[in-house]
Amino acid sequence: MTDGLSAQPPTLFLDLDDVLVLNSQDSYGGYDVLTRERPTDLWDRLIHPPSRLALLDALRRWRPKVVMTTSWTRFMPRETFVELFDRTGLELLTQSLHQAWEAPPLRGADTRREPIELWLRRHHRGEPYAIVDDALSGTGLAGSSHDLEGRVIFCQCGVGLHRGHLPALGYALEALPPVFSPQRNALR
Repeated sequence: MTDGLSAQPPTLFLDLDDVLVLNSQDSYGGYDVLTRERPTDLWDRLIHPPSRLALLDALRRWRPKVVMTTSWTRFMPRETFVELFDRTGLELLTQSLHQAWEAPPLRGADTRREPIELWLRRHHRGEPYAIVDDALSGTGLAGSSHDLEGRVIFCQCGVGLHRGHLPALGYALEALPPVFSPQRNALR
């Protein structure tokens, strides 16, 4: 549900590491998805269950179009993401992927903010948006105009996305007016 300022559904920029996939010694990651000899319990253990439930709740409530901002886009094509989501109970995420489903990949010293702003300059049509990331990989987002406007939801490393994030996520996806301006948010 949007606030009526835009006919477009809201946009959700989504990272995976420490948002849905917790980085710990006993968990799996993106490279495990790509190996020929996948662990037998990969699909059961890849996505953190409370994070899956929180994301599904957000997708049902606000019906955003999702743009992947994860570094996994450097080595995984869309088809592999679709398989991953479909096998881990995130079919709704597959259905929610934006037509322009990935932020441009990070280059060299880019921060996470830069590809998101590039995506916004190319595709933003005035819709509300939120960015879900963790403080470690969400470089450049803390203190950015997106953060100051309440659009960035940081997940704690080792904890991930949880239902406690939903009020802030809803605020960004529904109540905030779309104020992104390429001139105002220009890369410096």
